[in-house]
Amino acid sequence: MSRGIIPTASASIDGPERQSPDCPPIATIEELGLRGTLFLAALLRAQAHRVPVAPTHSSALHVLDVLQSLSLIQVPWPADRWQIRPDAEVTPLEDFQWAFSWPTHQREHLLPALEDELGELALNETLVEQRIALWDELAMWEAEHFLEQQLRRHQFDTNWARDLTFVSRTAPPGLPIAQWRYCCWAAVRQGASVALRQSLRDGAGIREAIFQEMQKRLRYLTSGSTQLGMFAPFHMSPASAVAQLFVEHVVPLGWEYWTSQRTDAAAQAHARKIED
Repeated sequence: MSRGIIPTASASIDGPERQSPDCPPIATIEELGLRGTLFLAALLRAQAHRVPVAPTHSSALHVLDVLQSLSLIQVPWPADRWQIRPDAEVTPLEDFQWAFSWPTHQREHLLPALEDELGELALNETLVEQRIALWDELAMWEAEHFLEQQLRRHQFDTNWARDLTFVSRTAPPGLPIAQWRYCCWAAVRQGASVALRQSLRDGAGIREAIFQEMQKRLRYLTSGSTQLGMFAPFHMSPASAVAQLFVEHVVPLGWEYWTSQRTDAAAQAHARKIED
């Protein structure tokens, strides 16, 4: 099962990640930590508002996997689906089955309490590293989603988007999402140019051209002005539930979610906006 572009961060940074059989179950919202609270709120918001849980299918699977590892939900994996499960819910857009299984809380009134907790966690100065780690994770999910869109537009294989993982290994920390989008856009455009010059489409060659162009554009961005190659979306608000909650409650960013470098100073500055 794919777990998205960014590997799961350590529990020391992101709070409880996987429940050991010997550990007592999570009983309160406060015990969820920032990551667990955000992910559970994202799943419930997606169900309530018909939006994606996360930017990509693989990142949505990752969110559900984290929640089931914390014993907050159950999922049918390794099977694709339950044949009969009366209490099962289905994510509106990804079509993933899940069932709420947190015995200490009622499903119906949980989302507002989780959103309130996110607001409280946003004021906690000791969680700056966690907020940056989540922003980094979201950044790569957003970039992968945009790359998939561009590949689909040119009728290329969307699985090529996983090459972004390898490009990201040489990227400077905190590269703005808008610049990642620029790299993806320019790379797929180069792939389309290569395809037009071929009498018979060579998928492997096109994929390699896209990969090489992403690396080239990344070098261009890292050696020039920080304002080069900004490719922001038309709409300020992210499309997925997890990103919406992040910019609404965790770090109040607005357009800077897309255009700002992800640094401790940036996260602290935006946290102060909440206090003011």
